[in-house]
Amino acid sequence: MPEFFYTTAANNRARDGGLLDVRPVSGALGADVFGIDLRTLDDERQPALRQALIDHQVLFIRDQDLSVDDLEYVTQRFGEFGIEPYVQPMPDHPHVVHVRKEASEGTPMVFGGAWHSDWSFQETPPAFTLLYGLDVPTHGGDTLYSNMYLACEWLSPAMRQMLGSLNGIHSPEFGYGPNSRHNAGLESMQIVWGSNVDHDVRSHPLITRHPETGRDVLFVNPAYTLGIEGMKPEESRPLLDYLFSVATAPAFTCRMRWTPGTLAIWDNRCVWHQPISDYFGARREMYRTTVKGGVPERGLVS
Repeated sequence: MPEFFYTTAANNRARDGGLLDVRPVSGALGADVFGIDLRTLDDERQPALRQALIDHQVLFIRDQDLSVDDLEYVTQRFGEFGIEPYVQPMPDHPHVVHVRKEASEGTPMVFGGAWHSDWSFQETPPAFTLLYGLDVPTHGGDTLYSNMYLACEWLSPAMRQMLGSLNGIHSPEFGYGPNSRHNAGLESMQIVWGSNVDHDVRSHPLITRHPETGRDVLFVNPAYTLGIEGMKPEESRPLLDYLFSVATAPAFTCRMRWTPGTLAIWDNRCVWHQPISDYFGARREMYRTTVKGGVPERGLVS
């Protein structure tokens, strides 16, 4: 019988009496935010916005009218820009990636089209990602998110104890290495791929401690975690596959629908995401930035 996964609505409850109109979208994670203009958000409500992000892990901030300069300003209110490898940023905006798919493109491939946490192979992976929807399809093109707190907590104490002493091997090989020919299908983006990527292989704890909440996080993902340090591939692959299956249980996810002028912000330290390729033949245009994080710290497994 397949494993039955669940969580409770209390896991993603909005704070009482907050300064923002925050509306949770699922029991696992995610919330819509209404009634603010990010270009003029005052210093009193900016900390409330960050707290809502920490509480709900991903926010969709509706009805914004942001230029690229505005997006850079909003990003820097959350921290220092992250480094964008393997994707050429905009010429006049070195920290902004233009995520574009034209209706005329010949394949359904989409940028980042698999479950992942952004750039987890970096020494200091992004803390947050910001993605602004300038032009989105009338339907389709949703983004899935998954809660890595819940995935970690679901594991048995014995499994968490074992994972707590192990490191995952993170690499961009599948996404951008010599055999990553799927990038040729991304006709409207400047992807750097095809060269040796061994210089970007990193080892991070399989269970990390979130620096702001103190909660333990399952820090692996299918796109970039290729093995477990000290294990043979025959040993690590079944274990990683099991962890990936837990992390993608529907009860631990939410599905966000885009509308024009929506800014998504999510916490890469505890969230996976996956864009859905179900709008082939329609146009989608977005702008993306990241906020630099710290070196992932090992969690204290109970």
